[in-house]
Amino acid sequence: MIDRLLRPPAVLAYHGVGPAVGDDARVLITLDRLESQIRYLKHRGYRFLTAEGILEEGAPGNGIAVLTFDDGFRSWLTDVAPLFGRLGVRGTFYVSPGLFGKQHWRVPGDAGRLLGEDEARALAADGMELGSHALSHPDLRLLDGRELAFELRESKAAVEQLTGRPCRTLSYPYGLYDERVTEAAAEAGYELAFAWLPGPWRPLAAPRVPAPPRHGALGLALKLAANRRRGG
Repeated sequence: MIDRLLRPPAVLAYHGVGPAVGDDARVLITLDRLESQIRYLKHRGYRFLTAEGILEEGAPGNGIAVLTFDDGFRSWLTDVAPLFGRLGVRGTFYVSPGLFGKQHWRVPGDAGRLLGEDEARALAADGMELGSHALSHPDLRLLDGRELAFELRESKAAVEQLTGRPCRTLSYPYGLYDERVTEAAAEAGYELAFAWLPGPWRPLAAPRVPAPPRHGALGLALKLAANRRRGG
């Protein structure tokens, strides 16, 4: 029991995998650092769930790790999925179907390439879980009611067409939401929606811990310890 209490829930948020050089937006983590962080969690005895796995349990408890990724990077298929296969873990990957095959708006070059539709389908076929990141990655708070409903419903439908199964979870673009956005997410049929920063557990504004992109196991350990002290 004491050991479990020392392992706070680790619902982690990542973006893409790539070199730190040139990553001024700090949205990329190198593959070796990502592996170091996951191996740290495994060494600590964390049990890995996907976002839909959280739904089955109600909320992540102590000793639970959830690996989530935003924005639809192609490196998920080329680098992350093979790593996860070797380590025996799964993640939840949030895509914006309206951006398939395009370039990330903050990451130049090959590291910023986004998944195409067929590549997203291949990622799901590799056993990874796909979720919605809205259709075109807008700040949902700034949309009128029709635009908001369209972004959420069309993205959900596109993910379901890719995977052949219900899309139950959402990650808000930029982690931004308000009460109107959470109500629209519920109306669109989402059961769990992630924000960006730590905080109290709310299914349609669920907290995450941004994983440190410039550090490996030690940086993650310090981040989780700080989050635990804040009560997140």
